[in-house]
Amino acid sequence: MRRVSLGGAAALLALLTARTAFAIPPGEDGRALRGAATAMVELRLEDASRAIERLAAAHPNDADVRFERAMLRFYRGDYSGAVSDLDAAGDAATLRSEADRRELDALIRATHEATRSFVTARSSDGRYVVRHAPGPDAVLVPWAFEAMAAADRTIGEELGVRVPGPIRLEIYPTAASLADVSSLTVEDIATSGTIALCKWDRLMVTSPRALVRGYPWMDTIGHELVHLFLTRASRDRAPVWLQEGIAKFLERRWRGEPAAAALDPGSEALLYAAVQSGELLPFDRLHPSIALLPSQEQAALAFAQVATFIEGYYRAQGAEGLRDAIRRVANGIDARVALGEVAGTSFANLERGWRESLQDRPAPPADPPRLLTMRLRHGEGPTEEASDVEVEAARRHLRLGDLLWDRGRARAASIEYGRAHERAPDDPIVAARLARAALTGGRPEEAVRALERFRERYPEHAPTWAVSGAAWLAMGDRAQAARALREAIRLNPFDPAPHCDLAEATDVAEERSRTRDACGMLGGRRRR
Repeated sequence: MRRVSLGGAAALLALLTARTAFAIPPGEDGRALRGAATAMVELRLEDASRAIERLAAAHPNDADVRFERAMLRFYRGDYSGAVSDLDAAGDAATLRSEADRRELDALIRATHEATRSFVTARSSDGRYVVRHAPGPDAVLVPWAFEAMAAADRTIGEELGVRVPGPIRLEIYPTAASLADVSSLTVEDIATSGTIALCKWDRLMVTSPRALVRGYPWMDTIGHELVHLFLTRASRDRAPVWLQEGIAKFLERRWRGEPAAAALDPGSEALLYAAVQSGELLPFDRLHPSIALLPSQEQAALAFAQVATFIEGYYRAQGAEGLRDAIRRVANGIDARVALGEVAGTSFANLERGWRESLQDRPAPPADPPRLLTMRLRHGEGPTEEASDVEVEAARRHLRLGDLLWDRGRARAASIEYGRAHERAPDDPIVAARLARAALTGGRPEEAVRALERFRERYPEHAPTWAVSGAAWLAMGDRAQAARALREAIRLNPFDPAPHCDLAEATDVAEERSRTRDACGMLGGRRRR
């Protein structure tokens, strides 16, 4: 529920066609410039680059050529060069509408300003580029390279397309900075949980440190990379519901897992409730963006719906069937028609079959887990999860326990955590605190037992995995510990403890070196 791609090929194609009479330069070169603008939207950047380089040599002072070269440089990540071309173009360009030019001009300048101080890291082969604000976000880089490389390989195989590269990822330190360089607002981000997007030939994600508990940021990289590949494969003609369905369905392929909807239990419960109540969202409700839905629950439901639809289609038609449908969309066939043609039926029948299949999904437990919504941090102070505990009495005990813990009174804190757990036995925040106290008290087996049901019910709660991993390590189960600690880092890489513990648990030399560095960078303490 935190990922969205904001495409617009159809709108630009219509605009460019409507303004043909005003194209500059005139004649064949004008048509070539319009074609280059369209190619950029479709991420055929190689085609656009060849045309614009030729036109820039032939018409070095033409305002439209300079504006479109600014756009090409923007797509390529050369924001300084793009601003220079915008300055040279001034207000004289006419290929695009004035409103469109002003919007793009503001976007390019805002992106240049927001990233001016960013640090650039490149993978050893140069295929992956990560840009981030100086400081703690540097800890993300090796993990980001890992996710990008694995997703690049697996998604390329699934969709039958290769992105020439380099593949660029920009990590924004706050939700506000992401809003500055996109059409999203901070309110959109907070309301829907949309904290990443793929647009303009790059992945843009919010740093996990901008959220109270982090978020599945490595899976999010996988999700956004699907959007990048799918935009190229479909020439940006796939509707939002198809884009998001495929991206959600494939977002965990980078882990080596089979393609699957992979819904967390909270989302499964939302989907089940919507099926039973007859309140499934129409697919068109997702247009123009899941980011504009009114709540994180609605966004989670939307993702669950489109991912399960694609899952059923993939099982019936296979990877080649999905690729065939995407090729048809790229050739201008409506997505619903394309999917139906490949399946040999109508889209209405496909949708009806999907709705019927939802009736067969297992019912959640009588006490279904709640959706752990994302909450943005405010300021640089310590994070505070207690306010997310729904039961007021449990919240009071938890806060008292935290005060005692911070004063070094672990035994007294453990008592308060136990009282909180009695009042909110299904709350993962409370359970993680109770397990941490047991682990500190030398009872790792008790810590593992305390978190057993929460690892299944709340798999996106980072402290659950961090404490579980530490407990298994204390028990001597290094393999189990390593798996849990990796999961913790994939959710909240700014907690030093999982890095420090994984440095002791892993048998992989590169991972040991990486986690030791991160442990030190984040101020953690290694085990002795």
